[in-house]
Amino acid sequence: MPTRTFWLISASGLVPFLVCLAIAYSTPDVSALHDAAIRTFLVYAALTLSFLGGARWGAELARSPDAPILWRMVAAATPTLVGLAALLPQTPPKAALGLLMLSSGMQLAWDVAASREGLLPPWNARVRTVLTVAGTLCSLALWPAIA
Repeated sequence: MPTRTFWLISASGLVPFLVCLAIAYSTPDVSALHDAAIRTFLVYAALTLSFLGGARWGAELARSPDAPILWRMVAAATPTLVGLAALLPQTPPKAALGLLMLSSGMQLAWDVAASREGLLPPWNARVRTVLTVAGTLCSLALWPAIA
C-alpha cells in the first residue's frame, strides 16, 4: 500500500488544476489571463493523460520485455494522441475538455482492470480512482468557465 508520502506526491498533481480553476474564476471572462488559465488546464490534462499512457507502456515492458503484447503497447500510446487531438488549435475548448475527461475515464477503467488481473499493483486501482475522480471534478468545475 502506498505511503503518506506517495499519496502527497500523487495528490500534488492536482495543484495545477486547482490553480487554473482559481485563476479562471477570479478573472473576467474576456481577459487574456482567463483564457490562459483554461488553456493551461487543458494542456496539463493532456500531459497527465500522456503520463498515464507512458506508465502503462512501462508496465507492459516490465511485464514482458522481450515480447510485449502489441495491443497493449498501441493502447498505451493512444492517450498521447488523444491529448494531441484535444490541443489542436481547431478543437473547441469544451470539446477538448470532454475528450480529455472521456479518455481519462477509459484509462481509469483499464488501470482498474489491470490491477484486478495482477498486471498492476493492487493499490493502483484505489490511487487512480481517487485521483481520476478529483481530476474529473476539477474538469467539471471548469466547464462553466469556458465560453
